[in-house]
Amino acid sequence: MNMRNAILPIALCVIVIGLVTSIILTSNTIFAENTSMTSTSQTQTEEFTTLSIVGVGQVYYTPDEAIVTFRALGQGDTAEEALNISASKASAIISALKDLGIEDKDIKTSGIHVSPRYDFEVKPPKIVGYEATYTIVVRIRDIDLVGKAIDAAFSAGADGMYGVQFTVSDEKKAELMQQAIKAAVEDADEKAKIIADALGMKIVGIKSVSLSSQPIVPIPRTELTFKGVEANVIPIEPGSATVSTSISIVYLLSK
Repeated sequence: MNMRNAILPIALCVIVIGLVTSIILTSNTIFAENTSMTSTSQTQTEEFTTLSIVGVGQVYYTPDEAIVTFRALGQGDTAEEALNISASKASAIISALKDLGIEDKDIKTSGIHVSPRYDFEVKPPKIVGYEATYTIVVRIRDIDLVGKAIDAAFSAGADGMYGVQFTVSDEKKAELMQQAIKAAVEDADEKAKIIADALGMKIVGIKSVSLSSQPIVPIPRTELTFKGVEANVIPIEPGSATVSTSISIVYLLSK
């Protein structure tokens, strides 16, 4: 082997080792730069003081709708006879409610139940007939019609009423929730400013926000008196209720 052929492999090895060393050094430099940037970012974040505040918003409202549930009973020697009598009463009740302007979509049959009636004086108890019940749920979108609807239903043959629940329309419900959220945010901001001022600091940002709201549920009214009085003087007072919401905000404070 001549000298030239012996030197060539050695030169190639030196070049390869140099390239590897360069790559390692370059990688270490990049890693060091990234570490420096991360450290700087953490230092900047740690300069802020966090303040957690819960703001509460509450809005009073008067219901503008009502939900009333009526029942129609029927008794007969057979289940079919009892059901026919009950269904006939239910049809009359529905017709009377429609005459007041209540729409089909706001009247629904929520249940039909048929059960035997027993004579428990004999042993074993003996079936002496059947009883059927139609349950009708009515949504009244005009509070002023509640008294008239009750009078019309009983005049048409209703055998009972499961009280009245007052609620609000979907449009008003959305409006109330917006008002409650705004009130909650204002409450949180006011509390945060008071605390920041007391500490000699100022609000420089917000880190996070979370909302917690309560659904608007119908207000039950079980103590309503109805004794055949004129529809115009049936006392129907929906009263008032509240919708509330809370919002949790984490503020960033700085000197």
